Amino acid sequence: MMEAADVSKTRDYITRDLVFVTGTGAPPAGVLPWTRYNYVKVKPGKGGDYRKVWEKYNKPVLDKLVADGTVLAYGLAVEEVRTDGDFTHFVWYATKTWLHSKSCARRSWQTGTEEPGRAGRDYAEFLKTIEPDASRSEVAGRLCSR
Repeated sequence: MMEAADVSKTRDYITRDLVFVTGTGAPPAGVLPWTRYNYVKVKPGKGGDYRKVWEKYNKPVLDKLVADGTVLAYGLAVEEVRTDGDFTHFVWYATKTWLHSKSCARRSWQTGTEEPGRAGRDYAEFLKTIEPDASRSEVAGRLCSR
């Protein structure tokens, strides 16, 4: 194992979901989900405010995407055992394909923001609770399964 991978670059996290939602029923046969992770660092003492803003703006959008089958499952999680402090919270969502993962991110900003200027106001509320320079995303997927 030591020859195949640089274990000094491996990171393991112990996390806890604050919100965990799945669609009804099992995913279609043969689906190997893609999971997108959006990490944020919430300002000290703002965890409750961040969750309220997230549940106000993001949860309804993700609930719609679960209902229409675009998203298979999603969650809002925290790092239960703190490590290096890169992030405090993360949102994850599983989709059927890589393209669903990309379109889901785009749709989450478009759905429910028909009111002029609303998306900017939503983002301003998030900025009061997070350190935007510490935000990052990653996508993980399986190419085959046994």
